[in-house]
Amino acid sequence: MPRLVIRSSDIHAAGCFALEDIPKGTRLLEYTGERISKAEGDDRYDGRPFTYLFGVGDGEVVIDGHGMAMFVNHSCDPNCETDEEDGKVYIASIRNIAAGDELTYDYCLYDGDDDAPCYCGSKNCRKSMYSPQELRRKRRAEVRKQKQAEVAAKKNGASPKGIKKG
Repeated sequence: MPRLVIRSSDIHAAGCFALEDIPKGTRLLEYTGERISKAEGDDRYDGRPFTYLFGVGDGEVVIDGHGMAMFVNHSCDPNCETDEEDGKVYIASIRNIAAGDELTYDYCLYDGDDDAPCYCGSKNCRKSMYSPQELRRKRRAEVRKQKQAEVAAKKNGASPKGIKKG
Protein backbone atom coordinates (compact mmCIF):
# COMPACT_ATOMS: atom_id res chain seq x y z
CA MET A 1 0.00 0.00 0.00
CA PRO A 2 1.31 3.46 -0.87
CA ARG A 3 2.10 5.85 1.95
CA LEU A 4 -0.58 8.52 2.38
CA VAL A 5 -1.13 11.41 4.79
CA ILE A 6 -4.06 13.59 5.85
CA ARG A 7 -3.31 17.31 5.81
CA SER A 8 -4.87 20.67 5.01
CA SER A 9 -6.52 20.84 1.57
CA ASP A 10 -7.36 23.73 -0.74
CA ILE A 11 -10.46 21.79 -1.84
CA HIS A 12 -12.09 21.21 1.54
CA ALA A 13 -10.58 21.48 5.03
CA ALA A 14 -8.52 18.27 5.10
CA GLY A 15 -7.55 15.94 2.29
CA CYS A 16 -5.61 12.75 1.62
CA PHE A 17 -2.22 13.19 -0.08
CA ALA A 18 0.32 10.85 -1.63
CA LEU A 19 3.70 10.70 0.10
CA GLU A 20 5.21 8.82 -2.84
CA ASP A 21 4.53 8.37 -6.54
CA ILE A 22 1.55 6.07 -7.20
CA PRO A 23 1.10 4.26 -10.51
CA LYS A 24 -2.19 4.17 -12.40
CA GLY A 25 -4.39 1.25 -11.37
CA THR A 26 -3.24 1.06 -7.75
CA ARG A 27 -5.87 0.17 -5.13
CA LEU A 28 -5.29 2.77 -2.42
CA LEU A 29 -7.96 2.61 0.26
CA GLU A 30 -11.16 0.94 1.37
CA TYR A 31 -14.07 3.19 2.37
CA THR A 32 -14.89 1.85 5.81
CA GLY A 33 -17.38 2.70 8.52
CA GLU A 34 -20.70 1.77 10.01
CA ARG A 35 -23.32 0.56 7.54
CA ILE A 36 -26.67 2.21 8.10
CA SER A 37 -29.85 2.83 6.13
CA LYS A 38 -30.01 5.88 3.88
CA ALA A 39 -32.91 7.14 6.02
CA GLU A 40 -30.81 6.85 9.19
CA GLY A 41 -27.96 8.67 7.45
CA ASP A 42 -30.33 11.47 6.42
CA ASP A 43 -31.53 11.78 10.02
CA ARG A 44 -28.03 11.57 11.47
CA TYR A 45 -26.71 14.38 9.27
CA ASP A 46 -29.85 16.54 9.06
CA GLY A 47 -28.83 20.19 9.17
CA ARG A 48 -25.10 19.47 8.98
CA PRO A 49 -23.15 21.11 6.16
CA PHE A 50 -21.33 17.91 5.15
CA THR A 51 -21.43 14.15 5.56
CA TYR A 52 -19.14 11.20 5.02
CA LEU A 53 -21.87 8.91 3.71
CA PHE A 54 -21.16 6.64 0.76
CA GLY A 55 -24.01 4.75 -0.93
CA VAL A 56 -23.56 1.02 -1.48
CA GLY A 57 -25.43 -1.08 -4.04
CA ASP A 58 -28.77 0.57 -4.82
CA GLY A 59 -28.03 3.37 -2.32
CA GLU A 60 -30.46 2.23 0.36
CA VAL A 61 -27.48 1.25 2.54
CA VAL A 62 -24.74 3.78 3.18
CA ILE A 63 -21.34 3.64 4.81
CA ASP A 64 -20.87 6.34 7.47
CA GLY A 65 -17.22 7.02 6.69
CA HIS A 66 -14.51 6.22 9.18
CA GLY A 67 -10.85 6.11 8.28
CA MET A 68 -8.51 7.68 5.79
CA ALA A 69 -10.79 7.23 2.75
CA MET A 70 -13.34 9.68 4.16
CA PHE A 71 -10.76 12.44 3.57
CA VAL A 72 -10.49 11.85 -0.18
CA ASN A 73 -12.13 14.96 -1.61
CA HIS A 74 -14.26 15.48 -4.70
CA SER A 75 -12.86 16.77 -7.99
CA CYS A 76 -14.45 17.20 -11.40
CA ASP A 77 -11.06 16.12 -12.81
CA PRO A 78 -10.20 13.27 -10.41
CA ASN A 79 -7.09 11.12 -10.19
CA CYS A 80 -8.96 8.23 -8.53
CA GLU A 81 -12.24 6.37 -8.84
CA THR A 82 -14.33 4.21 -6.57
CA ASP A 83 -15.14 0.59 -7.22
CA GLU A 84 -17.64 -1.60 -5.38
CA GLU A 85 -16.63 -5.24 -5.05
CA ASP A 86 -18.47 -7.79 -2.89
CA GLY A 87 -20.20 -4.99 -0.97
CA LYS A 88 -16.92 -3.21 -0.22
CA VAL A 89 -15.94 0.16 -1.67
CA TYR A 90 -12.36 0.75 -2.80
CA ILE A 91 -10.56 3.82 -4.08
CA ALA A 92 -8.01 3.27 -6.86
CA SER A 93 -5.84 5.55 -8.99
CA ILE A 94 -6.99 6.13 -12.57
CA ARG A 95 -3.76 7.83 -13.61
CA ASN A 96 -0.25 8.20 -12.25
CA ILE A 97 -0.21 10.32 -9.10
CA ALA A 98 2.91 12.24 -8.06
CA ALA A 99 4.17 12.45 -4.50
CA GLY A 100 2.50 15.46 -2.87
CA ASP A 101 -0.67 15.33 -4.99
CA GLU A 102 -4.06 15.23 -3.33
CA LEU A 103 -6.15 12.13 -3.99
CA THR A 104 -9.58 12.92 -5.43
CA TYR A 105 -12.54 11.17 -7.01
CA ASP A 106 -15.75 12.44 -8.57
CA TYR A 107 -18.47 12.08 -5.93
CA CYS A 108 -21.20 12.01 -8.62
CA LEU A 109 -23.88 12.73 -6.04
CA TYR A 110 -27.20 11.38 -7.20
CA ASP A 111 -29.79 12.75 -4.80
CA GLY A 112 -30.41 15.50 -2.32
CA ASP A 113 -32.09 18.83 -2.01
CA ASP A 114 -29.13 20.72 -0.62
CA ASP A 115 -26.63 22.61 -2.71
CA ALA A 116 -23.40 20.70 -3.14
CA PRO A 117 -20.96 23.33 -4.40
CA CYS A 118 -17.64 22.14 -5.77
CA TYR A 119 -14.40 23.91 -4.96
CA CYS A 120 -12.03 21.61 -6.85
CA GLY A 121 -10.71 24.39 -9.06
CA SER A 122 -10.26 22.14 -12.09
CA LYS A 123 -10.41 23.71 -15.56
CA ASN A 124 -13.71 21.97 -16.36
CA CYS A 125 -15.29 22.26 -12.91
CA ARG A 126 -19.07 21.88 -13.09
CA LYS A 127 -19.40 23.90 -9.83
CA SER A 128 -21.31 21.07 -8.17
CA MET A 129 -20.55 17.65 -6.68
CA TYR A 130 -23.78 16.33 -8.23
CA SER A 131 -23.35 14.04 -11.23
CA PRO A 132 -23.94 15.55 -14.68
CA GLN A 133 -27.10 13.40 -14.94
CA GLU A 134 -28.43 14.70 -11.60
CA LEU A 135 -27.68 18.29 -12.61
CA ARG A 136 -29.69 17.77 -15.83
CA ARG A 137 -32.56 16.25 -13.81
CA LYS A 138 -32.51 19.22 -11.41
CA ARG A 139 -32.51 21.71 -14.30
CA ARG A 140 -35.49 19.95 -15.94
CA ALA A 141 -37.35 20.00 -12.61
CA GLU A 142 -36.66 23.73 -12.22
CA VAL A 143 -37.95 24.45 -15.74
CA ARG A 144 -41.14 22.44 -14.99
CA LYS A 145 -41.59 24.34 -11.72
CA GLN A 146 -41.17 27.69 -13.51
CA LYS A 147 -43.70 26.71 -16.20
CA GLN A 148 -46.20 25.64 -13.53
CA ALA A 149 -45.74 28.98 -11.76
CA GLU A 150 -46.39 30.83 -15.03
CA VAL A 151 -49.57 28.81 -15.69
CA ALA A 152 -50.77 29.46 -12.12
CA ALA A 153 -50.01 33.18 -12.48
CA LYS A 154 -52.02 33.36 -15.72
CA LYS A 155 -54.97 31.61 -14.05
CA ASN A 156 -54.86 34.19 -11.27
CA GLY A 157 -54.81 37.08 -13.74
CA ALA A 158 -51.18 38.00 -13.24
CA SER A 159 -48.65 38.47 -16.01
CA PRO A 160 -45.88 35.84 -16.29
CA LYS A 161 -43.53 38.18 -14.44
CA GLY A 162 -45.93 38.37 -11.49
CA ILE A 163 -47.27 41.84 -12.31
CA LYS A 164 -51.04 42.13 -12.01
CA LYS A 165 -52.96 43.20 -15.09
CA GLY A 166 -55.33 46.11 -14.98
